[in-house]
Amino acid sequence: PMLFQLKIKDVKLAQCVNFLIQRNQWQSIEDIHKIKCHGMNIKSIDGLEILTDLKSLSLYNNNLRSLDVTKFTQLEYLNIANNRLDTIKISGLAELETLYSFKNKLTQINFTGLIKLKKLRITNNKLASLDLSPLVSLQKAYFFDNKLEDLIIKGLPQLKFIELKQNPMPDEVYDRYDALEGITIIHDGNADDWK
Repeated sequence: PMLFQLKIKDVKLAQCVNFLIQRNQWQSIEDIHKIKCHGMNIKSIDGLEILTDLKSLSLYNNNLRSLDVTKFTQLEYLNIANNRLDTIKISGLAELETLYSFKNKLTQINFTGLIKLKKLRITNNKLASLDLSPLVSLQKAYFFDNKLEDLIIKGLPQLKFIELKQNPMPDEVYDRYDALEGITIIHDGNADDWK
């Protein structure tokens, strides 16, 4: 018998979610903690915001252009990589620990309130400026292939590793990074060391 179905605008997302409901025998929306729908040409998540208990959302390799996930206040893991995103709203996600958003078209991101975020991979985007200061738990960050000319990384006590290759940074920025203690920073200026 059919359990229940969500009213979701995007046909592909609806198919995926309702298949997961059946396969996992979820009885109500409170049972749904993890959604994984990869490579399905999904263009919208309208209707998904009813899943307020969602802890993991993975929409890798779809056709999303903008995304607002701020209603998913319990979210711990978000993978929205390889879409067409030029805007995402993620501020206030106080439980989020992992964010993958590589291969998109993002120019900026507001990290306000992401106090638990530990791992961040936003390579292959168009980020020109970023304020990482809200990310007090950040441990590893990957920004390969963006438009960053500078990035302030002071006041991040947990940060151990950051990757900044293929960004248009001047040498004096690299010199400043190289003077920082306790953080491995990989950039074009020191890239030779890593071959």
